[in-house]
Amino acid sequence: MNREPNLHLPLRPADFLLLAVLQDEPLHGYGLSKAMAERSDGCIAVRPGDMYRVLDRLVEQEIVTVDESSIDERGRTTYRLTKLGRRVLRAEAQRLSDLSARVLAAATAEPREVSG
Repeated sequence: MNREPNLHLPLRPADFLLLAVLQDEPLHGYGLSKAMAERSDGCIAVRPGDMYRVLDRLVEQEIVTVDESSIDERGRTTYRLTKLGRRVLRAEAQRLSDLSARVLAAATAEPREVSG
């Protein structure tokens, strides 16, 4: 699997939010769904079936891993961020920050005179 974080970018908004939530603590699918909705003020909602497809893809990419030691009493699988996942999250946050700064600079710049 590719260990270079920038090759995993850009992330989909739901993937980015999922990684941001997992940086705080390992969670199971339902907990992730709930935390993502709370963190995004309901702007990003992921249906349960979609959540597990996203998680499966991120596990396959070694960005997220199944935390075998913390399967809860109800048998729910818990997921956590890998070292690569943390690097991908940081790289995407930096990419978005840089993009936002460029957009803000352009939006606040004096308009150019159009000749003609």
